[in-house]
Amino acid sequence: LKKLSDDCAVSYQVTSDGGGGMVSARDFVYASKKGYEGEIFVMGGKSVEYKDAPSPSKIVRAVNGAGCQMVTPRAEDENTCQFLWLMDCDYKGWMPQSVLDIAMPIAQTQFIDCVRKLAEKLKEEGKF
Repeated sequence: LKKLSDDCAVSYQVTSDGGGGMVSARDFVYASKKGYEGEIFVMGGKSVEYKDAPSPSKIVRAVNGAGCQMVTPRAEDENTCQFLWLMDCDYKGWMPQSVLDIAMPIAQTQFIDCVRKLAEKLKEEGKF
């Protein structure tokens, strides 16, 4: 939605339905800052109110509390890394905890699969 600097931005993200239709799509308005601490990539952020964000529609507007992702290279294998993801999310709407307990690990695994595919593609393109 808006690039605040080379390291900071406000973004709009939309998830797809999940859990075989048990979990409806959610959207987020998220402010983030990214950078490096030595070789470690760090990105943190949280949901924000932003006047130019799309208005909530039929999609439930979820809220991310403060969160962080860290990617640390592994010295023993240059083709691997450690990925740490700290997340605090209020999914809003009506969703039983039992559904969340099933849906969240699946969603996070799907996200990691997408990151792996993107990394393979970028490596093939010589981008790292």
